[in-house]
Amino acid sequence: MYFPALLARGLSRVLKASRERGAIPLPESHRYVIFSDHHKGAGTDADDFKPCEPAYLAALDHYHDQDYHLIIMGDAEELWEESIKKVVATYGDVFASEKRYHDQSRLSKIFGNHDSNWASARQIRKHLHPLFPGLDVTEGLLFAYTGPDPESSGELFLAHGHQGTLDAELFPSVARFFVRTFWRTFQILFKHAGTTPAKSDKLRGKHDTLMYDWAAEQGKLMLFAGHTHREIWSSRTQLEQKLIEIRAMEKAAEFGPIPDLDARLAKLRAEYKDLQDSQKLSHDTLKTRA
Repeated sequence: MYFPALLARGLSRVLKASRERGAIPLPESHRYVIFSDHHKGAGTDADDFKPCEPAYLAALDHYHDQDYHLIIMGDAEELWEESIKKVVATYGDVFASEKRYHDQSRLSKIFGNHDSNWASARQIRKHLHPLFPGLDVTEGLLFAYTGPDPESSGELFLAHGHQGTLDAELFPSVARFFVRTFWRTFQILFKHAGTTPAKSDKLRGKHDTLMYDWAAEQGKLMLFAGHTHREIWSSRTQLEQKLIEIRAMEKAAEFGPIPDLDARLAKLRAEYKDLQDSQKLSHDTLKTRA
C-alpha cells in the first residue's frame, strides 16, 4: 500500500539531511558507477544474488581498473532473510573486491530497507568496519553540479527509494520477522516470487510514479533510486517512448501527407508489441497503467 504523502515526506527528510551534510562537488571529469539491490544472501535457493556473483565480480574488476568511484545504493545485503555473518561468510570474495575501492577512497555506501542495519553506527562498527575500516554509510548522497551557466547547474540526489513505504519505515520489525521466519523458507521450497515493488508490475509502476512526481517538484534536482528493480534510464520507459512516437506520427498525418505512413506506423506498432511481449525480464510497463 502506498501513501504519496509518506513517500514524499521520507524522500524530503533524506534530502534535507544530505544537504545538511553538504553536497559533493561533481566535476566534469567525474567517474562514478552505481549498483543497487544486490540482495546478497547465504547461497541458498532464496539468494537472488547467487547467479549474479560472477558478473558483478567482473564488473568490479573493470570499473576498478578504469578508476571509477563505486556507489552501492542500498539493499546490498539481504539482512531480512539472513544474518550478516552468513552473508559475509558466503561472499567474502565480493567484499574483498569492493574493499579495493574503499582502500583508495573510492567507495560510498547507502543503506536500503533490506540492509537497514547500517542505519546503526554500532552495527557498522561491529560488522562493516572489520571489512571496510572507517566506512561511513548514509541514507542518501547529494552531488552538486556547476555548469557554465545557472540553467545547466543542479543537484543529483541518490537514495535507495524505499522511504515512506509501510513495511520499510513504519513496520520494519514486523516485515523483517515475517520474511526471515516464513518467507525465506517458502521461497526455498516453492521457488515463489513475492508481491513487492521488485516483483509486481502494478506496485513497481505506482512506486516509480510517486518518486518521479516528488522529484519533479524539487526544482533543479535529479533523483537516482533503486528499490523497484526496474531498469529506467530516462523519465520515460521504452514503451512510453515508443507510444509517443506512434502518437506523434498519427498527429503529424493530420496536417499533411507522410511518405509511407502506413508502413512506418505498422513498423512502430510491431516494435511496441515486441517490447510488451519480449522484454519480460525488465518488466517494462507504462507508468500510467499502475
